[in-house]
Amino acid sequence: MNYYTIKELHELLLQGKITPTEIITTAFQALESHQDLNATVTILKSEALKVAKELEALEIKGDDYLFAIPYFAKDNFATKNIRTTASSDILDNFIPPYDAEVVKILADNNAILLGKTALDELGMGGHGLYAHTGEVLNPWDKTRITGGSSSGSAALVAAGVVPFALGSDTGDSIRKPASYTGIVGLKPTYGILSRFGLFPYAPSLDTVGYFTRTVEDCAIVLDYLAKQDDKDATSLPSDQQNYYQNLTSDIKHYQFAYIKQIHQQLPAPIKAIYEDLYQKLTAHNISLTAIDFPEDLLKALLPVYMIISFAEAVSSHSNLDGINFGVRQEGDSYEEVMMNSRGKGFGDVVKRRYVIGSYALTRKNQTLLFLKAKRVRRLIVNELEKIFRQYDILLLPSASDVAPKIADIKQQVLKEEDVEHYIDDVLVLANFMGNPSLTIPLALINELPIGININARPFNDQAVLNAGYLLEDIIGLKNLVVPSKKGGIK
Repeated sequence: MNYYTIKELHELLLQGKITPTEIITTAFQALESHQDLNATVTILKSEALKVAKELEALEIKGDDYLFAIPYFAKDNFATKNIRTTASSDILDNFIPPYDAEVVKILADNNAILLGKTALDELGMGGHGLYAHTGEVLNPWDKTRITGGSSSGSAALVAAGVVPFALGSDTGDSIRKPASYTGIVGLKPTYGILSRFGLFPYAPSLDTVGYFTRTVEDCAIVLDYLAKQDDKDATSLPSDQQNYYQNLTSDIKHYQFAYIKQIHQQLPAPIKAIYEDLYQKLTAHNISLTAIDFPEDLLKALLPVYMIISFAEAVSSHSNLDGINFGVRQEGDSYEEVMMNSRGKGFGDVVKRRYVIGSYALTRKNQTLLFLKAKRVRRLIVNELEKIFRQYDILLLPSASDVAPKIADIKQQVLKEEDVEHYIDDVLVLANFMGNPSLTIPLALINELPIGININARPFNDQAVLNAGYLLEDIIGLKNLVVPSKKGGIK
């Protein structure tokens, strides 16, 4: 069963074989058949159909790739006059008076927003189980997690409801769900997509990104969204442009690498899949080298991420107090208003992270924990810089296995010795450095997907797209949609 990509829908529109209204109507029919995924917070059916009708009076141009293309936005992107909750009770009544910059760019290019998707509350959680609307289920197996925090967006792209959706990535929040749902997930270079209007979690790590089902579509979307924005103080220009036009699989001059220590931690069946792929890369005359990375730094990935991101979250969310922003709970003093509002407005996961972040920011612990974590982050980035001076592409496992069972995650307790098993934390490397990082499907194991992750030096987003384009062809998993499902744009 064929589910149309952005490129395919564009060609059908150019040929007059489909109308914007037909595309949007079909997408909402598909959404209706996937309501059991619990992936949406807000649905904009009447608004989207109105836009589609208006677009039918316009002429589509040959290079207007996003014209009438439907998408969803993660509910931590501000949308003007549309409730934006970040899947938290404390923001349940928040209606922004402005659009996030990437939402505005998409609207200006006639893409059609169908609604807002659920996420782990305020971007914190990593499993897709902690939205205030409930658990987001994996469309491949509803007893398994989708991954998070961009869970709703990933689920709807994987289910074939839309060809792309916006997400954000602080540790692996796009790339891990992409692995668990068999789709393409890009975390671009930090700063080349505007964060204006993205509700912050950890600003030094947060990156705007998105999901598609092909690398080709991924390049198309990047062409539109990679714009410098004066409204975002961390926005940066890139020398690269025309990502889709420059997309190529002819990259025999690229030097590929993978990290020995990470490869050795893979379970035997997954390791065999990677080794088979490495042999195929070599057969394509691609240079591939196994390299070392200091294991003490790999073991530090999770604690460094926790300290930095939790501490930054405390600062980022200090205005969610029921006075400046947020649903207000009454009290006899402003202290009581804040305590009551935050006590009722935040979930348990968020509260735990605030406690740890606040502890790290106390005067006596700043040097011991927070500043030390930042120094170790610098050491990790130094090692990555050494790698990218010699190699064009670094391959990483996007996950150690297929999506875990929800029941197993709920029983999981983080232990000190878990830092020894860093394999499921390695995607945070790209957030520490800010380099582009792309997950694409690698294999189906017992009819469940798992992905591979592709990295390049900062501002070389074209390289990860080109490498992904080649690997997509070698692997043979392209435009994956959950099988045996009705609905979708097909």
